[in-house]
Amino acid sequence: MLYLWAFDLSMDNTGIAIFDLYTHQPVHITSIKTNKKHSHGKRLYHIAKEIHSLKDTYPASVVTIERGFSRFNTATQVIYMVHGLVNYLFHDIEIKYYPPKTVKEAIIRGDATKKFVRQIIESHYPDVKFENEDESDAFAVGLCWLIKNGKIKWEKKLKNKEWTYGKTKKHSIHT
Repeated sequence: MLYLWAFDLSMDNTGIAIFDLYTHQPVHITSIKTNKKHSHGKRLYHIAKEIHSLKDTYPASVVTIERGFSRFNTATQVIYMVHGLVNYLFHDIEIKYYPPKTVKEAIIRGDATKKFVRQIIESHYPDVKFENEDESDAFAVGLCWLIKNGKIKWEKKLKNKEWTYGKTKKHSIHT
């Protein structure tokens, strides 16, 4: 079996979602939390060790990563250390980067909040449970690849739920 790996990379807590490329269903969702008191090198080693432990069970055919953005110079440099690590670990695999807006647009719309995207995902996948935002972000990146590559048919709507989105706007839709 071959798998799609999707990442939301971070030095603090990297989200991972792995999908079976034959069934197009999620098979493993996790996150790798590191100790903020440890050096960058030790934290990178921990991330690499955890990824290695999953690679034998879930051999990657494609890797998708949420593209980083620059906010604060030092924080951006630290995140790119993790990007370098993952590119190294999957050097022989196709890696596709998606900007956050593209991920959101594939699932519902480009200006959606992370919370709203998660609501949409949870309505389509009621059995999937996320421990944190990093896992749901990674899942969204993998879902984006599946949608954009025509592997799944996707309806941009909530299924059987009432929802709200945004910080100030409130909308209710009954489906």
